[in-house]
Amino acid sequence: MPHNRYVAPRIRATPDRLIWLVSALLAASGAAVWSVAPALPHLPPHLWWPAVAALYALTSAFAVHLPFGRDNHTLTLNQAPMVLGLMFLTTNELTLAALIGLGFVQIVVRRNPPIKLAFNMASLAAQVPLACVIFVGMLRALDVSAGDLTPAVWLAALVAVLAADAVGAAALFTIISLRRGAWDFAAFARTLGMVAIGTFVVTDLALITVLVVRKSPVSLALLAVLAILSYVLYRGFHVQRLRYARLELLYQFTRSVDRALQDETVMETVRAEACELLRARNASVVLCQPNATSWWSAACQGQPVLLARGGEDVAHDLLRAEGHLDGMAAPLRDGGEITGVFLVTDRLDDMTTFDRDDMRLFEALAGHASVALTNSGLVARVRSAAQETEHLSLHDPLTGLPNRLYFQQRLERRLLNDGSAAVLLMDVDRFKEVNDTLGHDVGDRLLREVGRRLRQVERGETVVARLGGDEFAVLLGGDDVHIEGMVSRINRDMSRPFDLGEVTLDVMASIGIASTPRDGSSAALLLRRAEVAMYDAKRGLTGVARYAADRDPYSSRRLSLIGDLARAVEERTLELHYQPQAVPGSGQVTGVEALLRWNHPLWGNVPPDEFIPLAEHTGLIKPLTRLVLETAVRQCVAWREAGTPVLMAVNISMRNLLEPELADTVARMLLQAGLPAALLKLEVTESAIVSDPERAVRALERLVDLGLQVSVDDFGTGYSSLTRLRSLPVHEVKIDRSFVRHLAERPEDRAIVRAVIGLGHDLGLRVCAEGVEDEASWRLLESFDCDLIQGYFLARPMSAEAMTTWLSEHLSAYATRLRTETAEAIPAAPPVTGAGSNTDVRHLRKA
Repeated sequence: MPHNRYVAPRIRATPDRLIWLVSALLAASGAAVWSVAPALPHLPPHLWWPAVAALYALTSAFAVHLPFGRDNHTLTLNQAPMVLGLMFLTTNELTLAALIGLGFVQIVVRRNPPIKLAFNMASLAAQVPLACVIFVGMLRALDVSAGDLTPAVWLAALVAVLAADAVGAAALFTIISLRRGAWDFAAFARTLGMVAIGTFVVTDLALITVLVVRKSPVSLALLAVLAILSYVLYRGFHVQRLRYARLELLYQFTRSVDRALQDETVMETVRAEACELLRARNASVVLCQPNATSWWSAACQGQPVLLARGGEDVAHDLLRAEGHLDGMAAPLRDGGEITGVFLVTDRLDDMTTFDRDDMRLFEALAGHASVALTNSGLVARVRSAAQETEHLSLHDPLTGLPNRLYFQQRLERRLLNDGSAAVLLMDVDRFKEVNDTLGHDVGDRLLREVGRRLRQVERGETVVARLGGDEFAVLLGGDDVHIEGMVSRINRDMSRPFDLGEVTLDVMASIGIASTPRDGSSAALLLRRAEVAMYDAKRGLTGVARYAADRDPYSSRRLSLIGDLARAVEERTLELHYQPQAVPGSGQVTGVEALLRWNHPLWGNVPPDEFIPLAEHTGLIKPLTRLVLETAVRQCVAWREAGTPVLMAVNISMRNLLEPELADTVARMLLQAGLPAALLKLEVTESAIVSDPERAVRALERLVDLGLQVSVDDFGTGYSSLTRLRSLPVHEVKIDRSFVRHLAERPEDRAIVRAVIGLGHDLGLRVCAEGVEDEASWRLLESFDCDLIQGYFLARPMSAEAMTTWLSEHLSAYATRLRTETAEAIPAAPPVTGAGSNTDVRHLRKA
């Protein structure tokens, strides 16, 4: 019969008398129609009406659940017994069979409360007589006999059943709308569409059954077999579909909580997402207290608690004493210690309650929430220790204004809280000429004065920042009047001459404007489009320009790159560049990392951060990774045969890692190329492992069994538990460049890097730091006993030919230095063995 659509938003309680009133109206309407309903044709063979009642009970008990995103549509198959009753029973028999069959399920099987029983029975009592009236009326209007079973009879049966289902759907929609206090007619229209589809399918099958009964009753056995097999297949599909749906829900929860770590809203996000995903009214986190007695107390001992609605035991009594109908509780752990309990209570709808599937999903959410809350505490402690340098990290040292990072954080917060904002991006015209002609000291004074004038426009929630160079940004509300007034104020302030001591300058500025919702709803998108508008104003010499999609040179870029990337992979026009890795203490080069480069014929050099996500979203990542592996393995073989063997590191994405055939593919490549597995290292990002830890560990174990080296790339950015490292089959962790780039200036970065190196060594892992761009960072990493370093200070990524020359030159220079520094003559360069050459680059950067 009708679909039941559950939604996540909170609803307000509605007095039960409204439901009783609707039920009474339905029952009265059904009785009135029943009293005037004409006799059904009740064709031979006349069915035994208790059998139809049993069929009603069976179809009511075994409903079909169709998940659509976070909604759940429930479809009963009561159309089948209704069609059989219209054909083979009398009006009274059909009505009694329907009410008795449904009543048995409601009272005996589901044990529904009286109010729900009354509504369902009243709804059916109104639907069945209405179907009888419409069916007989259609037959008379079309002047056909039901015994002929012609298409006209089929149409009459379909219209009758559709009308009955529409009544049921309207009744249910009325109850839900009264409980919410809002009437969502769009949702009702979608529900009617689903009802119509289901009714058409089931009615069609039921009419086929009628034909079989009339022509060859023994053939019902074949239909029964088909029905049983269809149900079994559906259940299998439904189980798999639910698994994937729950994985998607868990992924959404993980993504939301991970984002919340950045703005310190983990607790709020965890509670809100749990209510959303489990359709619960309340969610909370409580601390375990000694000798506390509550319905969730068992969770403090590590036992999950599931209390469905209607239970009769001590725990349910405690739950109802706190004002709740149903609830779940799961322990929150920090390492092996239980620190608190995660609770959800009160299912939003009265039709369902929490079940074992919900409990399994909730336990998974609690597990990730434990990690997120632990990491949130760790991040809070790190931020607390870095308070003294926070101002410098979020502000521009030249002008004292907030920098790009601070501006973007405020913009994201504004969008999250208010949902609307506008960005003005201002660029000083011909600033390069000022620097080139008058010197950088004058340019700096000009920027400070521009910043001082812009600071005067700050009022309330308005934020002024220097994004870098001669670019400044203003964040304000999205009201057009406010925007126009701010632009006029800035232009007036910029039009006044700038007295810079020995020189006075007249400065013009170009301003680009982007605002929500017309120009996007994310911080990054607004900033990018404001920049596009600013360059548009600069090119057009208009001074001010709003973002316009038709003048955005990047709007078609993504579509162009997707098609061109597929051709580039097929034609092998992508290139690999290589960046060396060395031991900081001796400068010995032990390996290189293969880095993919794409020189697009139209767009020029396209960064991997732009085209790799495109490959992952379009399915090109698999052939792309195979191309990278094949090229890197061949190059590694060439260097080995040339006498300079190095360990080749290749990055693989999450989708690559979870491919079942990855290990076999790599093994086949190594065998065909004749390369020892020990000379190949696969780098997997920390986020790829966190996304699906169990499958990731199994995949890593297969790769390690081949003899490959495995490294955890970008370590420190995935918000994973540090204790997870001890269970991963990896050989190396690679500290993300964001912690290394400013190592010499930021004490908090040094603390984090030193801690990661110590942790890695304690777990028996090699530690590599990437992003080393100055000698001070190199020296610090050497003092921290870091195993490997990689970065621009050692060497920039270079082509295979350039890397071959680089390795050869530095190997020769290394031999020359040894001859100079030792009293003994060395006849030849040191032999190259294992996975690296004895190339000391640290001492030879000037060679």
